[in-house]
Amino acid sequence: MANIEMIIDDIRVSLMNDQRVVMLKQKEGARYLPIWISPAEADAIAVKMHNIPLSRPLTHDFTCAAINALSASVQSVSISGLKRDTFYALVVLRAGREEKQIYLDCRPSDALAIAVRENVPIYADEEVLKKAGILLDKEAGKSFGPSSEGVQMGQRAGKEHIDILSESVEDILTESEAEAKRLNCSYVCTGHVLMALSKRMSTATKIMEDAGVRVGRIQVDVQALMKEKQAIEGGGIGLTPPVKEAIGVSIAEAKRLGSGKVFPEQLLLGLVRASDGIAANQLKNLGIAPETVYLGLIRYFHPYTLRVPILPAEGTGTVSYGKGP
Repeated sequence: MANIEMIIDDIRVSLMNDQRVVMLKQKEGARYLPIWISPAEADAIAVKMHNIPLSRPLTHDFTCAAINALSASVQSVSISGLKRDTFYALVVLRAGREEKQIYLDCRPSDALAIAVRENVPIYADEEVLKKAGILLDKEAGKSFGPSSEGVQMGQRAGKEHIDILSESVEDILTESEAEAKRLNCSYVCTGHVLMALSKRMSTATKIMEDAGVRVGRIQVDVQALMKEKQAIEGGGIGLTPPVKEAIGVSIAEAKRLGSGKVFPEQLLLGLVRASDGIAANQLKNLGIAPETVYLGLIRYFHPYTLRVPILPAEGTGTVSYGKGP
């Protein structure tokens, strides 16, 4: 049951790669619920929060108008579920003389865009908050899961265009091959990729350092681990299956976050999630989990932050800009 009332606290925009995340905050509490959405959906929410006049109605304006024309009304919206890294949402309508409740399945961004237009409450299921809620206090220790509106994780690498890789990631993969040759390996495993990643300062290395990892030690530690457990990924020529999986996950991350390129932080997510990979095992031992990376990305966003109450009765309705926490 979606029973925890939320408000839209802010929408964060990365100036580097145009990624967007809408931050829902528990109305009577400290928990946040971050949901990654595309730029178009973020704009649909923001224009109404800003009360920006448009020459023609957007899709969500049309939807609300159609609901009202059919003698129905929007009662509330809810973030109702989280399954296999996908958020689910419902729009709750009341229709007819009997005021029958109708539940419409939709994406969270669509539900939120309707909520801000109809000034109705937003709820989240307690189970969703348990899985994906965070506390932005760095010392709180609460984290959230790697969730988005509608893209499942763990995809295997397919035949993707190489131009989706950023120059920094291409350099890391080139360095991975050099690491493999230096260690007399005929294959490139996730251990080589992690060693190369740790050599270059990036958001990925900053996230690891914030989690207490001595990035400078990673190369030594991973190399020692590979000597002990070469059979985990060894054998054959070229990229090992976990490396292909890591690249596939990285590409999926970039696409679902609206980024045209794969950056080191998305490569780090791929390494963390690669099944039975040397890098995944080592990162796990170092306390780096997918949620650690996601929480780090939230903190390292360089955002324009907008804070507008949904219901006019809760505030003045003014808009202010500033950097997020």
